[in-house]
This record gives sequence, C-alpha cells and structure tokens, in this order.
Amino acid sequence: MQFRQSTISALAVAILASGSVATPLGARSNDSESHTGGPTSTLSTVTIPIPTGAPSAGATAQADGLSKTQQILLSDTRADALNNVLTDDKADFVFDFNAKRVASPPGAGGEIVTANRKTFPALTNQGIGMAVGFIKPCGFNTPHIHNRATELLIVTKGKLVSEMVVENTVVNAEGKPRNIMNTIEEYQMTVFFQGAIHSQFNPTCEDVILVAPQSNEDFGVSQVANNLFGLENETLRAVVDNAVEGADVDKFRGLISTNVALGVEQCLQTCGITKRK
Repeated sequence: MQFRQSTISALAVAILASGSVATPLGARSNDSESHTGGPTSTLSTVTIPIPTGAPSAGATAQADGLSKTQQILLSDTRADALNNVLTDDKADFVFDFNAKRVASPPGAGGEIVTANRKTFPALTNQGIGMAVGFIKPCGFNTPHIHNRATELLIVTKGKLVSEMVVENTVVNAEGKPRNIMNTIEEYQMTVFFQGAIHSQFNPTCEDVILVAPQSNEDFGVSQVANNLFGLENETLRAVVDNAVEGADVDKFRGLISTNVALGVEQCLQTCGITKRK
C-alpha cells in the first residue's frame, strides 16, 4: 500500500510539473476533466483546434454512397460536419425556392416548395424547416397535418383563408369540432399546431405567396383526404357509416389531388376559371 501511494504521489508531481509548462495561462480544470484521469485530456480541454479545411481520409471514405444528410448525422461533431460535408459556402448554405419550383410537381392550384433536412442538408439537427407556397387564384391547399412540427404561416403576397381543427375535444358552443377559421392578410401570421388538421384557400383572382417556418427539419406532411382514401374499401365504408358505396370509393380516389387543388366554385366563376369535369 505504501509503495502504491508513493508511486501515485510521484505521478502527481510529474503531471503538475508538465502542466505548469504546457497549460495556457488562465486555463482551469472542470468536472469533465476529472472523469478522464490523465494529463492528455486535461490539456485537450483548453486547446482550441485549428481546422485545416481539408476533409480527412476517413471522412472521405465513409462518405461513399451516403447522402449529405447521412454524412452529417454520422459526423462526430458539428465542426466535423462543417469541415468535411458542408464545404461549399453557397451551394450548402443557400436554398433557392424559385429554382426548386422546377423540380416540384405542381397541383392544379399551385405548389408548395419545402426546405427540410433532405432537400437542404444544412438544416440537419437544427430543429427548423421551411415551406414556401405559391397559390394560384382559387387555389386550395387541401387539409393536411404536419406529423412532427408546428407551423407558422405568414402571407407575403395577397391573402388566404385558413382553417384549423385541432383535436376531438376542442369543440364550439354547439359541441361540434371547432374550426378556427381566419382570413390572413398580407404580412399577417397564424399558427397551425403539430398534428392539427389545417388548410389554406386563396379566395382571390391573384396569386398568393406564403412563407411557413416549421419547428422540425423533418416536419412531414400528410394530406388527410388522400390518406383516408388510402384505406381499404371495407375500412373506409365503416368510417363513413357505409355512406360511400364500394364503386364510389375508387371514383373518389381519382378525384382527389395530391397537393394543391382548385377549390370553391364561386371563386372559379368570379375569376373566369373553368371547372374541370
């Protein structure tokens, strides 16, 4: 026991001696250092690494076949992701919604362009995403939910009618589901809670632009009608109390647009837009 104590004391003296030379002025230990028990870890806590700007060989080999989002998720630190993956100041950090419109298949009434961690990898692990909507006259962004995010919607051009139904127990004075409905004018904002059914409609004959930040970089979207009619016919008939016959189910499937569809008949007439058969 005496020999062990002497050895430890000698080690401590040696460590302190080396530390007095190598440790920068003003550096002090912290709780994280005490878990490592060695001089190397103590010194590393006060040393600021200087990046070389060149990806490491290991990082390059690991990147084979992986998307940028996957590489970021596998990076040891955020600094590694920036040094080895997000290396282009413009391509990796500027998202052009106008350019992305070309690749986004529009519905009949407009289109929604989304920036999430797949389309804009710099958002990975940042807890935020964005959608920009270009809604044509009488365009209707069909009822949908965002699986993993709360949305803020800001109208930057024109005006929209917004609707939101939150959940089963949120009811109006008549005991029916409460529909929170508002007209959102230019530079006004509303909120759609995570998982709440909501939609937007352009009641005018002018194009509308909306900007919608999301509280998750992988916010998801589920069009309610499309996915309801994705159920088996027997299940769907049970849901609607057999009001829809089997033959009609397939008909309804074909009539539902995937994203943004034309809405409200009065708007179509006002704007001189022919209703499709």
